[in-house]
Amino acid sequence: MDITSAVHTLTESANTLFILIGAIMVLAMHAASPSWKSAPCATKTR
Repeated sequence: MDITSAVHTLTESANTLFILIGAIMVLAMHAASPSWKSAPCATKTR
């Protein structure tokens, strides 16, 4: 039973890790989006 509980804990940890990585990626893309959108406009006006 010890191996089963260890595998269950590992699975839950991996799921939590991937959810956190996904959330960080989404936040990073939202933070970088305005700079991507404003860059072409700034180069066109100059």
